[in-house]
Amino acid sequence: MYIGRLAYRILAWIFFGCIVVQVFLAGMATFGDPSKWQAHALFVQLFAMLPLAMFLVTFIGGIKGRDRLLSLGLFLLVVMQFLTVQVFSSVFIIAALHPLIAMVLFWGSMAAARKA
Repeated sequence: MYIGRLAYRILAWIFFGCIVVQVFLAGMATFGDPSKWQAHALFVQLFAMLPLAMFLVTFIGGIKGRDRLLSLGLFLLVVMQFLTVQVFSSVFIIAALHPLIAMVLFWGSMAAARKA
C-alpha cells in the first residue's frame, strides 16, 4: 500500500509540473515565438496518460473517494483538451474551452499533488 501511495504522490507532482511547463510553452507561443506551438503540441504526448496511471495506482495504494475521482477527472479533462483541438477546432465556441479546461487542469493537478 505504501508503494502505491508513494507512486501516486510522485505521479501527481510530475503531472502538476508538466501542466506548468505546458502553460509556459503556450505562453511562449502566444507572446513570443509561434513555432513553440509545435513544442506545446508534442510535449503533451509525454504526460497525457499520467492521470490515468494515477487513477490505476489508487487501487494499488488503497486511495479512495475524492482522490480517486480527481485522478479520473483529470484524465477526462485531458481527453477533452485533445477533443477541443483535434475534433472541434472548427467549432469556435467549443474550441474556446481549451484554455478554460487548461485552467481547471492546473487547479486540479495542484489539488492532487498537494493532497497526495
